[in-house]
Amino acid sequence: MLSSVHRQDNDIPSELHVQQKLPSPDVAEFSACMEEETLKQNWSSFTKVMDKHQTKLKELSPQLKSRSQENFLEQNLSESEMRWLKEDEIATLQEKILEAEMAISSTEMFLPSFKVTIAGMTNVCNLSTSDMIKISKQEDLLIKELETLKHIKGLLLHLLRTTEHKEISSKQIDILMQKLTESETENDGLRKETLETEKHIVELSSQLQQEKANALKADHLSKSVEAVQAHLQCQIQKKEAENDQLKAKIQTLEKKITEWKLQIGKHKHQILAVKETNEQKKKALKKATRAQKQRAECFEASIEKLTSKIRKREVKLSEVLSASSVWKNHHEKAVEEKTRLEVQFETLKKQITNLLEDMKKIQDRGRNSNEEIHGKLNSISSESANIRLDNAKLKALLAALEDNTVSAEAELLNLQEKVKQQENLAEQYKTQMDDNNRFLRNHSLEEENCNIQKKYEYLKRQLEKMEVQNEELAHQLANQEESLQHSELQLKEKLAEYDALARQLEAALEEGRKKESEEVEKMSSKERALQTKILTLETELRERREEQKRLVCKLNNREKRQEVCLKELEHNLQKSENQNHSIHNYVQFLKNSYVTMFG
Repeated sequence: MLSSVHRQDNDIPSELHVQQKLPSPDVAEFSACMEEETLKQNWSSFTKVMDKHQTKLKELSPQLKSRSQENFLEQNLSESEMRWLKEDEIATLQEKILEAEMAISSTEMFLPSFKVTIAGMTNVCNLSTSDMIKISKQEDLLIKELETLKHIKGLLLHLLRTTEHKEISSKQIDILMQKLTESETENDGLRKETLETEKHIVELSSQLQQEKANALKADHLSKSVEAVQAHLQCQIQKKEAENDQLKAKIQTLEKKITEWKLQIGKHKHQILAVKETNEQKKKALKKATRAQKQRAECFEASIEKLTSKIRKREVKLSEVLSASSVWKNHHEKAVEEKTRLEVQFETLKKQITNLLEDMKKIQDRGRNSNEEIHGKLNSISSESANIRLDNAKLKALLAALEDNTVSAEAELLNLQEKVKQQENLAEQYKTQMDDNNRFLRNHSLEEENCNIQKKYEYLKRQLEKMEVQNEELAHQLANQEESLQHSELQLKEKLAEYDALARQLEAALEEGRKKESEEVEKMSSKERALQTKILTLETELRERREEQKRLVCKLNNREKRQEVCLKELEHNLQKSENQNHSIHNYVQFLKNSYVTMFG
């Protein structure tokens, strides 16, 4: 007992030294764990001591019963035998008294430490009021047992003192037996109470296991919450990637729409330029047709003048031929001059044919220009360049025609001057030509008239052809105007289509922006909700982890305290066993002394 107490006293400063080294929260946890361990040790030692005490009391009860039987037999035995028995009983009683003294002293030493351990257990385990009442009852019973043991000690001492001079009466033995039976009943009650306390400890251990299971569940929930959080973060990242893709698509659509708007503006400018060029072409073509008509009228007037002059000339030539017979030499000269005039006339014919060919070329070029205009209407960008080239070509052709007309007019003036000269010559040679051969004159005049008629018919045909060509050009101009009007209508339709497309694109852009804003708002609201959920889950996780840590600390503290209590109880039980053994020895000594004294 003293060694165990000394060990406990030695352990206390070591624990205090460790507590001083540890920080304040660790010191509290360590002290709580040490208290739990001490309480467990005390409780285990107490239960063991109580069990051993009860077993020893059970062992003593049959001995006391045998003692009562011996007392009953003592009355029948002889005095010598009784003295021998009394001497033995006195020796045994003395031994048992010594054992009882040792047990009582040990129990007295054990009681304050046991009270302290019970108080620590109540503080650590948070026992209910019923458990506190039970523990207080057990304390009262222990105190009563100690009092009974002290009383038995006093009785045994009194018996030893009285056995030296007097015999112990049977009544006192009966009283002792009653007290032993009472102590047995009390021991049974204490055993029951210890069993109840053990059951309570088992319940506490089951509660600890449940708390551990709850802690494991909290760990599982925290892991599931972390998995949900990771899944939500993945979904948020996916939604952010989708939003980025939508933003990129919307930006590309906006760029395309701006490009389309620029293209539409360019097309509008091109259409306006084409309209202006077409109007200019129309005006130029109208001017060209008017100029050609005027030139044709001028050609007709000049031809009529030439025919009238030729007729006059024929009359004059007839007069001249009447006088050619006289003036043959002069006639030959006149023939040569006629040949020159014919050559000049042929040159004029060639020039007229060239002019007709130029007109045909102009018509062909006009047709080609019409075809090119149709092609240009189909391809607006290429039309403008081709039309400008055609305008340049037409201007060049008109300039060439104007040059040709100027040269033709100059030649006509030259011919008029030559005709005037010939008239002057004819007037000079009239008097000389009267006596010449009229036959030759008539024959030559007929041939000349035939030639002039042929030339006149040829010129009429050419004029008719020129009129037909002018009509064709007018028809072509009308067709070109119709095609231009058709192209303008097509351009207007295309512009309307482009405007409709632009409006549709703007409406689609507005809808896309609205959808984007709505989706952004939805995503922001979802993100806010997710963030709030994540925050709540994080707070719950923190709280559960803190609770888990607290539960684990409590469980560890309770386990340590239970272990300490059990160890203390084991130690106390060992002490009680030693005390019971000493009491048993003392009782046996008293028996032996009683036997020796009264045997």
